[in-house]
Amino acid sequence: MESMHSAMKEIINEAEVTVLNDSVKVLFPEHLLFKTGEATIPGESLPLMERFANLLQKYDRTNILINGYTDITGGYDLNQKLSKRRADTARIVLENFEVAKRRNYTWGFGIKNPIGDNNTEEGRRKNRRVEFIMLYSYLHD
Repeated sequence: MESMHSAMKEIINEAEVTVLNDSVKVLFPEHLLFKTGEATIPGESLPLMERFANLLQKYDRTNILINGYTDITGGYDLNQKLSKRRADTARIVLENFEVAKRRNYTWGFGIKNPIGDNNTEEGRRKNRRVEFIMLYSYLHD
């Protein structure tokens, strides 16, 4: 996982790449954020997603957890569904760039785990995101 962490920090330097226990977490703070109520990945983010997918192909003994989030705009049920759609959209993009479907798992967390202040527009914008967590898969041994 250390070599994956180093490679990701170098090749996708736009991302915040951190090690969490036995996993690597990737967040694209300004490049993979969503408009209010939407689950569409901006077209300008696709080259970054392609570079990310190419790296994931090199580390094929990992599974990818794709977590979607929302801001507090809208109701609880709406945000749960929207966050899952955001994660699913990111999964589809990775699969379109040939990351094996069997490796990808998506969750929608709605308004949970905000990284920005939901009382400001800038904070709400930061919360409309997806995060990627790569875990080593012993099933591939």
